[in-house]
Amino acid sequence: MSFDSALQFVLGFEGGFSDHPRDPGGRTNLGVTQRTLDAARRAHPGWNLPADVANLRKPQAASIYREEYWDAVKGDFLPPGVALIVFDAAVNQGPARAKKWLQEAAGATVDGVIGPKTLEAVDEASSLALIREVATLRALAYVQTGNMATFGRGWMRRLMSAVVEATRA
Repeated sequence: MSFDSALQFVLGFEGGFSDHPRDPGGRTNLGVTQRTLDAARRAHPGWNLPADVANLRKPQAASIYREEYWDAVKGDFLPPGVALIVFDAAVNQGPARAKKWLQEAAGATVDGVIGPKTLEAVDEASSLALIREVATLRALAYVQTGNMATFGRGWMRRLMSAVVEATRA
């Protein structure tokens, strides 16, 4: 799966501006939190990013998604369906968790660094098994947040859609 295809999937679930009081991410637009935007502005001053996440536009968000999420999980080096489920996990639940879940699913050393050994373990594993295991780890993490009553239905809808799309890729 290409970055552009995976991004289209993610943006289908990441709407416009939100500032829900129970959302630990706080102020968010197009799935990018104010905290993530602030970090991207410091790291990439030439990207001409807005100071306020409410003013973030899709092309700007795409640059952040590419650098901070897709490249962070080595999306270009993963099997298509695995790339989608891990990228979506990175966006929705954080890249650090997504990398470790991939490693756990693949039976690799869980150190949060996707390097040659992790990629080798991924290549040797069944893509369907990896998708299933990453999805299971994501679901367990959702339950542990304590926000299932508020966000659970949407999270599960997104996760099930990601599994379906990943198995088609």
